[in-house]
Amino acid sequence: MKVLITGGTGFVGTAVAGRLLDEGHEVTVTGRSGNSPHQGRERFLALACDTTAAGPWQEEVSRSDAVINLAGRSIFTRWNKEKKEQIVNSRLLTTEHVVSAMTPGGKTDLFSASAVGYYGNRGDTLLAEDAAGGEGFLAEVSRRWEAEALTASKKGGRVVIMRFGGVLGMGGGALDAMLTPYKLGLGGPLAGGDQWFPWIHMDDLVAALLFLMARDSAEGPVNFCAPYVVRNRDFSKALAGALGRPAPFSVPLFALRMAMGELGDEIIASQRVVPEKLSSWGFAFAYPSLEGALKNILEG
Repeated sequence: MKVLITGGTGFVGTAVAGRLLDEGHEVTVTGRSGNSPHQGRERFLALACDTTAAGPWQEEVSRSDAVINLAGRSIFTRWNKEKKEQIVNSRLLTTEHVVSAMTPGGKTDLFSASAVGYYGNRGDTLLAEDAAGGEGFLAEVSRRWEAEALTASKKGGRVVIMRFGGVLGMGGGALDAMLTPYKLGLGGPLAGGDQWFPWIHMDDLVAALLFLMARDSAEGPVNFCAPYVVRNRDFSKALAGALGRPAPFSVPLFALRMAMGELGDEIIASQRVVPEKLSSWGFAFAYPSLEGALKNILEG
């Protein structure tokens, strides 16, 4: 299979590309720098390009059996008008250019990233894939991102929307940002810790994606999160325990808002997300429990 990964030089894209190469697929990735640890491997090509602009990179879309659309600027920065525009445009424009390059009547499948931020702040409500979208900046970004990707269904291929929870792995993502303060014994729950935190081990994310690529009937939104969602306070306790460190501090909401601005309110959104589709289709999580996932990542 020939696969194109937009944003394929990032944290998730690098892991996905490595697994696909290991299984014998031909992989092309895009990224602003074009740098990838997979450089030099057989059947691998990295393109340095800006996917928010149309360009020669789009020729790879129609040549591919599947496009995995992961491109998007990080949300983990203090937002202002310019940063928010970058967050939106990096997702919407890339997706628009991917879809426009797809051949009508073709058979290119699109696996497009989204996030559990789609659901907004929903308290203790269980959120399967059929739950309505929520409110807030990230919910609106996700809603528009998904809508753009779903237009690809008119081109003939299937579309799968991957709503990622917090991705746990070394070298990036949610866990990487937390490790230093927790190793220093400065960790603790955020704003009381009552909010639900959906998460997924990187290995399970990659395995779930390949599972869906092989399942021709899989379409629409799919929650990429472990079956056992935890509250923020329980995540904090488990991470501190795995590191053998105390976590005595609770970060109040006003401090988050001072440090992160509008992002602070989004970070403490409660999303009790469940992977209903993956579970019903028989996907087996290697790391369903948080303790097992952290043990594997931190000791591996």
